[in-house]
Amino acid sequence: MSESDGGAARVLVYGSCVARDTVEFAAADSVELRGYIARQSLISAGSDAAAHLPEAMSVTSAFQRRMIMADFSGSLFSRIAKAAGEVDLLLWDLADERHGVYRFADGSIATRSIDTLKMPEFEARFAEAQHIPYGSDEHFAIWSEHVTQLTALLHEHDLFDRTVVLEVPWAVLTVEGSPTPWSMGVRAKDANRSYEAYYGLLRDRGFRMVGLPAELVLADPGHRWGLAPFHYTPDVYRELLRQLREDQGVRGLDEATA
Repeated sequence: MSESDGGAARVLVYGSCVARDTVEFAAADSVELRGYIARQSLISAGSDAAAHLPEAMSVTSAFQRRMIMADFSGSLFSRIAKAAGEVDLLLWDLADERHGVYRFADGSIATRSIDTLKMPEFEARFAEAQHIPYGSDEHFAIWSEHVTQLTALLHEHDLFDRTVVLEVPWAVLTVEGSPTPWSMGVRAKDANRSYEAYYGLLRDRGFRMVGLPAELVLADPGHRWGLAPFHYTPDVYRELLRQLREDQGVRGLDEATA
């Protein structure tokens, strides 16, 4: 990455609230969000599971519909390739891996996302599919193969050196000193143990990483999206922005003033 030369950073977010909320803490004139790819495991990339979509979905927003459709079509790689020439930074967090994936009888894959799990019309379809849990040996093995594919894609489009992974552990405690709530049956300490192998692989593959140690990460009960172990205090997002600017040389991404 080149040193900051002023202007706004053109950012493509792949992940979930961690990366998206980090971008939200940047001054409006120092960042330009070029896209947001959410609710999609890396494992669903390139897998067309569209045949398993319900005819009607009780989605509450156009955003949810777009993310579900994109995930079931396996469009992650094509979306990244299309945006590669228009962004200064691909910001990636692994939060949406946390629920694992579903593999259907035809071999196609869909993300076990928070949105589809809430919709009754998906229940019968998922009941017939195999759940591959996050952190399992099988999940990690398949995910690792997709990291290889993604790495090749990023190099092909000269995007690898413009990609940064957010390595932020789940908060064990809130700012009030209380234990954080479990997320979908998973507590923060267990999630963090599972993440170690995934982050380790990305480091071994040469990905740029920014993050904070666990003792500096706290959950914020006043977070705009509610209390969760991956909804952090403002200081966490500000520090991530600082590392992106100063350690990774990303232009723009100035901290927003109150």
